[in-house]
Amino acid sequence: MNITRSFGAMATRHRQNGAVLAVSLILLLVITLIAVSSMQGTVLEEKMAGNSLDRNLAFQSAESAVREAEMSIEGVASLGGFNGSAGRFGRTNVEPDPLYAATWTDNSKHVDAAASYGAYAPPQYFVKHFTTVVGTEGALNLSGYGDNKGTGDVTIFKITARGTGGNAESAEVILRTYYGRIF
Repeated sequence: MNITRSFGAMATRHRQNGAVLAVSLILLLVITLIAVSSMQGTVLEEKMAGNSLDRNLAFQSAESAVREAEMSIEGVASLGGFNGSAGRFGRTNVEPDPLYAATWTDNSKHVDAAASYGAYAPPQYFVKHFTTVVGTEGALNLSGYGDNKGTGDVTIFKITARGTGGNAESAEVILRTYYGRIF
């Protein structure tokens, strides 16, 4: 009897044929696939966050160029300097295309702003004398965000600014705004 019993136990062991090993390998494969897809999602999210930061840096850089252009306009004594050079264009001058790369590489078409705020390149801008609103028509909301300064012609300027992100292949933001001033 003892011989039969041990023979039966051996026969049962031979019939299993490594089922536990096969199930373990399949589970390991599934867990590996889940881990790899999770890592890919994390890498993608990190790239998205970096691009968002880069675009925000480019936007802030362009915004600083707009503010510098506004201060430059406030320092102008006459419109004689708006002659199509050094980033200042008069009413009759054709302004450069802000989407054309040469606009931002030719120093006669733009002005480099003073501060870069960590951007790859300094922010740049150009100003065009857009029009003049005669009399009291333009005195409200163009000279001080709601302050009515009374009479006077309001000269309106179009400011176009460009800012870049943190590296050469990063985001680029181009802003355009209008600014009015009474001379």
